[in-house]
Amino acid sequence: MESLGINLSLLVSQLVNFTLLMILLYTLLYKPITRMLNERKERIARSMADVEAAREAAAKAQQEYDRTIAEAQRKAQEIIAQASQTGEKAGAEIKAEAQREAEAIRQKALEDAEQAKARALADVQHEIAGLSMLATERVLGGAVNAETQRKLIDEFLAELGDAKP
Repeated sequence: MESLGINLSLLVSQLVNFTLLMILLYTLLYKPITRMLNERKERIARSMADVEAAREAAAKAQQEYDRTIAEAQRKAQEIIAQASQTGEKAGAEIKAEAQREAEAIRQKALEDAEQAKARALADVQHEIAGLSMLATERVLGGAVNAETQRKLIDEFLAELGDAKP
């Protein structure tokens, strides 16, 4: 091997040195770097799992939020509809009550008018009777007694009342 230019003792010492260097590098650098890379890989995997769990939790929270909002909107619509119905019902009741009161007022006015008319008619009849009695006394000079005059006037007024439309 000497003829090839290879020194066997130098080759063996370099092989021993290389092997020792490899063992030393393996124990001092490779194992710690591998351990550190594995730990980092595990941390990244945990972080990714945590991110995924957080994403799922956020999605669930968003779904819950959307469901809550939809429920609140539905309830708000129900309350609005109920308030509208209540308002319409109250309005109808107020209108009906106002119509009843208007009808009662109209009926009362008609009754009052009828009573006033009856009183006026009675007053006019009384005045006519008095004037008739006075006229009869003056024309006949007292020949007809008051009772007969009253009877004649009452008959006249009754006929007059029957002749009215």
